[in-house]
Amino acid sequence: MTDVLRWGRTAYETDAALKLERDASHRLGLTWSLREERSSPGDMAGIRALVVPSKVCVDGAVLDRFSGELVLTTTSGYDHIDVQACRSRGVVVARCPEARRDAVVEQALALGTSLMRQVPALGVAAQQGRWARGELEALAPRGLSGATVVVVGLGVIGQRVAQILTVLGASVLGVDPNQSPAGITKADLDDSLPHADFVTLHCSLTGSSVGILDRQRLEQLPSHAVVVNTARGPLLDLAAAVQMVESGRLRGLASDVFPAEPHPDLALNSRHSGVILTPHSAGYTHDLGMRVAREVAANLTAWQVGERLPGAIG
Repeated sequence: MTDVLRWGRTAYETDAALKLERDASHRLGLTWSLREERSSPGDMAGIRALVVPSKVCVDGAVLDRFSGELVLTTTSGYDHIDVQACRSRGVVVARCPEARRDAVVEQALALGTSLMRQVPALGVAAQQGRWARGELEALAPRGLSGATVVVVGLGVIGQRVAQILTVLGASVLGVDPNQSPAGITKADLDDSLPHADFVTLHCSLTGSSVGILDRQRLEQLPSHAVVVNTARGPLLDLAAAVQMVESGRLRGLASDVFPAEPHPDLALNSRHSGVILTPHSAGYTHDLGMRVAREVAANLTAWQVGERLPGAIG
C-alpha cells in the first residue's frame, strides 16, 4: 500500500531531492513510492495522493482509477491536470509556484529590461566591431522608471513582478479577472495595451487565456513596446510577434515558452537582435530540485494535518 505516489520525475530532481520528499512523507506517517512517468501506475487502490511533474497528464482516465484525495503538481502551471474533473470527484488540486517564483521573476525582468535598453542591438554592434555610442539617440533606450508595464496575471509570480517594478519606479497596470492585490492598479487588457512600454505574461493557461495576446492585441501596442512571455506558449501568437519585431512594428520580444516544445524554429525566429528565445529555462536554478521537494513537503504537511494547502488551486 502506498499513501503518496510520486509518478514521474524531471532531470533536475536529484536523488537527494526525492529523498527529502520521501523522508518528509515518512515523518508524516505516510508511505511513499516512485514510479517512472513512462509506466502506468496500474492499480491505484490505496493511493491517497498523486505527485506529478508537467509531463504526466492527470485526466479523466487517470482519475477513474484514482480514488484518492490529492493531486499535487511539482510545477507552477497546471494545464496538464484536468482541474474540473478533479473537483467533480472531490479531489484537491495543488501546485508548487514558490520554487520557481524568484527565478522566473528575475528572468522576465532581465529579458524585458534588456530589450527596452537595446542591449541585444548594442551587443550585435560590438560583435561587428562598431562602437555604437553614436547610435544611442536613434536606438532610444528606455528605462523602467516612469515606464508603463502591463502585468498579465497576478498570481504568485505576477504579484512579485508587479511589486519589484513598482519599487523600480514603473507604473504597473495589473490585468487579472480574479485577483486584485493591494497596491496594484487593476486594468483592462485592451485599454492598457496602447499605453504599454513593456508587457509581461504571467497568467495560467486556460480555455479563456489561450491566445490572450494574439495579433489583433499585439497591433494595439506602440512600436517601442516589448513583450515577454515566461508563462505558457499558447498565450501568445509567437509568429505574429516575431514578424512585428522584424518589420519594426515592435521593439522587442522575448519568449521562454512555446506552443510546441522543443520549438522547431529557434534559428529562424532568432535572426533579429530584438528577438530573444530561451528554452523554457526561466524557472531553473541550480537548487531547483531541493526547492521543489521542500514545497511538496509543505503541501503534504498541510494536507495531512487538515489545513489549507499553500499551493491550493481555486
